[in-house]
Amino acid sequence: MTISKKIIGGYAIVLAVLAIVMIVGFVSISRIQATYDHFLDVDDRLVNGADELRFNLRDQVAHYRGVLLYPDYKKKYRDELQNDYRQFAASIGKMRRLVISSEATAILDEIAAMQEKNVLEQAQVIELARRGKLAEALALSVNEVRTLTNTMNEKIVRFREHELKIEAEGRTDLAASVNHVYLLMGGISLFGLFLGIFLGNYLSRAITSQLRETVAQLSTSSAEILATTTQVASGSAETATAVSETTATVEEVKQTAQVASQKARAVSDSAQKASQISQSGRKSVEDTAQGMQRIQEQMESIAESIVQLSEQSQSIGEIIATVNDLAEQSNLLAVNAAIEAAKAGEQGKGFAVVAQEVKSLSEQSKQATSQVRTILGDIQKATGTAVLATEQGNKAVQAGVKQTGETGDAIRLLADSVAEAAQSATQIAASSQQQMVGMDQVAQAMENIKQASMQNVSGTKQAEVAAQNLHELGQKLSEMIGGRTS
Repeated sequence: MTISKKIIGGYAIVLAVLAIVMIVGFVSISRIQATYDHFLDVDDRLVNGADELRFNLRDQVAHYRGVLLYPDYKKKYRDELQNDYRQFAASIGKMRRLVISSEATAILDEIAAMQEKNVLEQAQVIELARRGKLAEALALSVNEVRTLTNTMNEKIVRFREHELKIEAEGRTDLAASVNHVYLLMGGISLFGLFLGIFLGNYLSRAITSQLRETVAQLSTSSAEILATTTQVASGSAETATAVSETTATVEEVKQTAQVASQKARAVSDSAQKASQISQSGRKSVEDTAQGMQRIQEQMESIAESIVQLSEQSQSIGEIIATVNDLAEQSNLLAVNAAIEAAKAGEQGKGFAVVAQEVKSLSEQSKQATSQVRTILGDIQKATGTAVLATEQGNKAVQAGVKQTGETGDAIRLLADSVAEAAQSATQIAASSQQQMVGMDQVAQAMENIKQASMQNVSGTKQAEVAAQNLHELGQKLSEMIGGRTS
């Protein structure tokens, strides 16, 4: 058990004993008081009832005499006398409900019987007086009524003395019971006192022994704590110095990271611009490739048109050959016609003129055919040259298309590389920014560590002072409890 539990336990036992004493005392006194209050109250009420019976009996005698002596007020005294009878009966009934002892009950029964007899005798005396028999009424009143009244008065006094005796005995019993309770409470209180002294002595020894052991341990521990706190204070000072140097280094690294972040941001911007330019170049190459494709298609169309023209020129040559043959045949026919016209003489002159015209037309046709053949030859030469040039142009266009495709592929690869480089540069810039944030956090953390180190140094010094005070306190506590610690 701890010291506090021992102290609380000892006082709890003593307080429990005292609480039991108080509870027993209060309960006993309350019960005794309630019991005897009831009985004493009953006795008081019975004594008062006896006094009421005596007063009522006195009033009966007075009103009874008033009925006999004052005829003018006979009705008034008769009514009051009847009221006295009723009150007397009511008091007897009330007292019967309160009495406990048989002796008191017997006395009340005797008083009630005498009252009934008294009422009858008083009524008889009043009736004799009403009839005018005053001598008989007076004799009956003196001999019977007065004797009965005195006897009732004696019974009532006896009853009152009996109840006063019971009340006195009750008060005596009450005093004895209260004294018994006081003795009981005093005995238990003395027991609680001795128990408290015993527990106090026991707890004092137990706590002093435990305190001595604790003080010895406290003294040893405080000495160790003092040595440890001294070492910790020295280490904390060295740690604070190292943290200060580390904080300066982190600040330099932070500035370097800031410069790197700015350069990474510039590289990212340049890479973004290069990516935009490469995208524009890629689009231009694609447009050039589409234009070369259209040129190749037009060259192929021109080549087809020239081939068709060459084929038509050959057809024209065949037609010209046919026309030439016709011209020669026409010339031959014209000669033959001229010969026949010469043979015909005069009749054939007109035919000779026609033959001459046909010959002239034939010559002209030959000349025209020769000119056309010459022109057609020139056209065929030009067509051949055009075909050859078209084939060479087509080959050049195909080479240009191929080279344009290769250039587009190279620019596409370049654009992809530039885009990846731009993305990488963006990521590098983001990483540099995150590194800057991290470096800020590291710098803030190092500053916090620096402050914590300074606080730790201050706290360690305070702990050293507290350990010294604790060691001195242990020495003083050891001296206070009468022990000695090394």
